[in-house]
Amino acid sequence: MVLNKRRLLMIGAGILLSICLLLLIVWISFLRSSMVSDSQGIKYTVHQGASIKSVSYNLYSLNIIKYPFLFNLLVYLKGNKHELKAGEYLFPKGTTPVSLLNQITAGTGMFHYTFTIIAGWNFKHLREVLENEPNLQHVSASMSDAAIMAYLGQPALNPEGRFYPDTYYFSKGSSDLLLLRRAFQKMQNKLNDAWKKRDPQLPYQTQNEVLTVASLVEKETALDKERPVIAGVIINRLRKNMLLQIDPTVIYAAGAHYDGTIYKADLLSNNPYNTYKHKGLPPTPIAIPGMESIQAALHPQHHDYYYFVAKSSVADEGHQFSTTLIEHNAAVVNARQNQRKSEYFNDQLIRSYFLKRILSD
Repeated sequence: MVLNKRRLLMIGAGILLSICLLLLIVWISFLRSSMVSDSQGIKYTVHQGASIKSVSYNLYSLNIIKYPFLFNLLVYLKGNKHELKAGEYLFPKGTTPVSLLNQITAGTGMFHYTFTIIAGWNFKHLREVLENEPNLQHVSASMSDAAIMAYLGQPALNPEGRFYPDTYYFSKGSSDLLLLRRAFQKMQNKLNDAWKKRDPQLPYQTQNEVLTVASLVEKETALDKERPVIAGVIINRLRKNMLLQIDPTVIYAAGAHYDGTIYKADLLSNNPYNTYKHKGLPPTPIAIPGMESIQAALHPQHHDYYYFVAKSSVADEGHQFSTTLIEHNAAVVNARQNQRKSEYFNDQLIRSYFLKRILSD
């Protein structure tokens, strides 16, 4: 009788041990299991105030979590059931229950969107593009330019040209002010580093003047090879106390009224950005300069040019640079003749195209 009891106990212990081993195998298998097989990963949003229980069963309904009971047990054992961080996550291929839980409780591995600031934009346009970005929180929409600069710790600084052109990554729902802060700080850092390595004997007194010249260069040409040359023209004219006569400053002052043509009234306007009327630099940059334009402003090409005009021909691009006003006037005449030829050439191409269409029909 005693022997039978011992045998039953041993059998019972063996069964219990087998069950425990089986549960352990299931548990370890669950912890190591891959929940995401898609090579692109899976996006998932944890909403503000969501509980771990609701997230667990939502992930189960999406067929990401196979065993919600085991996942809830994992949460209980880790003791972090109330520590979810709201946000849009990207669960990469191979995500395990442990790594998923770590993501949503630590707030790591969120999906990032991109926002690109383009060199040549002015601040008004930058604000418009920011407001049209659906994945940002538009905190700045109700703020004035001055209020934005006060938030950035520079209440007396004009925002024009102060935000570095680059691609910035952000998570869904991030404040647009945080993105502006990053772009502002990056421009400050880049400008400070470049300022330390500037050419000697430049006429600049402040870094604002550097940004202003760089913005003029940015708006005058898209060719990197021309940037130092145009910067050199600006420096030469500043040193001779000549009017800069930079068209983009007149266009900037015209703002929304600019229709593609600079009128006589624009050139006679008494605003501080009219470089046909006021000597020296305009009071602020007129656009966001890229690093190539900043470097051109700090390392201008040394030459005897005081004038330039767009070549305006089919074969050529860029500008014709001149030393004297006589040379410049001749270059302007030549540019206008080339422009008329170009317009005639384009008109002939259009006529030829439609003639061929008519004959083929």
